[in-house]
Amino acid sequence: MIKIINQKLPLQRVEVSRAEAETRIKAQNEPYKLEILEGLQEPITLYTLGEKWWDLCAGPHVEHTGQLNAKAFELESVAGAYWRGDENRQQLQRIYGTAFETPEQLSEHKRRIEEAKRRDHRRIGTDLDLFSIEDEAGAGLVFWHPRGARMRLLIEDFWREAHFAGGYELLYTPHVADIDLWKTSGHLDFYRESMFGPMTVDEREYQLKPMNCPFHVLTYASTLRSYKELPIRWAELGTVYRYERPGVMHGLMRVRGFTQDDAHVFCLPEQISDEILKILDLTETILSTFDFRNYEINLSTRPEKSIGDDAVWDLATKGLTEALQRKGWDYKIDEGGGAFYGPKIDLKIEDAIGRMWQCSTIQLDFNLPERFGLEYVAADGSRQRPIMIHRAIFGSLERFFGIM
Repeated sequence: MIKIINQKLPLQRVEVSRAEAETRIKAQNEPYKLEILEGLQEPITLYTLGEKWWDLCAGPHVEHTGQLNAKAFELESVAGAYWRGDENRQQLQRIYGTAFETPEQLSEHKRRIEEAKRRDHRRIGTDLDLFSIEDEAGAGLVFWHPRGARMRLLIEDFWREAHFAGGYELLYTPHVADIDLWKTSGHLDFYRESMFGPMTVDEREYQLKPMNCPFHVLTYASTLRSYKELPIRWAELGTVYRYERPGVMHGLMRVRGFTQDDAHVFCLPEQISDEILKILDLTETILSTFDFRNYEINLSTRPEKSIGDDAVWDLATKGLTEALQRKGWDYKIDEGGGAFYGPKIDLKIEDAIGRMWQCSTIQLDFNLPERFGLEYVAADGSRQRPIMIHRAIFGSLERFFGIM
């Protein structure tokens, strides 16, 4: 690397056609780059380094290697990695390295890495005997030991009391459901790859739940509701199960069985802004109790492909915006970044060493009320669709515990 820097080799951007890029890649016998090329749109950009070396890259880069600081880069490690994270594909060798503008920035980066190792929740969990993941039981399944269970109980008790004070009632729902429920909810169409396979019992197929939402919807639909009952606020510490590939599981941060602090609010259209503000207030109350006070907030709006009337989308987006403004929180707008079934607010929290983690989500949903035919009796006696708000503050207890 030092030799390359001293040579001041120029880096040049070259635009080529897909056919030319394919010819170049085949000449070098690079099957993985051919696969990358398939996902690129024209114009295809290459970068050359000196006269001999080139690669697919969007750029931009420095003008020449002499602009790099020889004292501000470092090779970190070498490890095996499955191609594109798929354990069914070939395993390759991945070289990890990092580069900065100054040696001071590199030193600060290395300090943060060492601090992250010192604070690694997996090591702390073992040292303090808080939790474990046992291979005999299965990957990604968490065992809470007595000390960890006591800590978790304190968190859960506080969470429940905060929700009772916020006007919520609690639900407990099953861990499995008939496969037809997941067909109705759309999970089999949109979420199948993240679900565990079906099991047959008494000639009926069941699947473990990846989400709690359809169960709360069924509870709402169990009786005819009146506009006078709305808003209805239901919360649950519900354990869900999702298939995660072996290569992406990581301690408590990415597991196959975890507990979501799920809540759903069923309300009238004109109640959206007030209900979102109440959720933001409760979010701040809970997170600040654990000394998480620095947030990054995104408001994601309607994507090109979506369901629902324009008027309802406008009303929902306006409700989210008004609530954030009334709360006085700074936020960024992610145009078109919402789900196909509604706009959402995402909130990241900062940990002890400055890393930001996705935590809370507030999501409006026009899809499930439509799929399940949810209704309430309006003041004029007509049947109307309620607005449904999904909401999780911790995201998952396991992940939140790991962040702490």
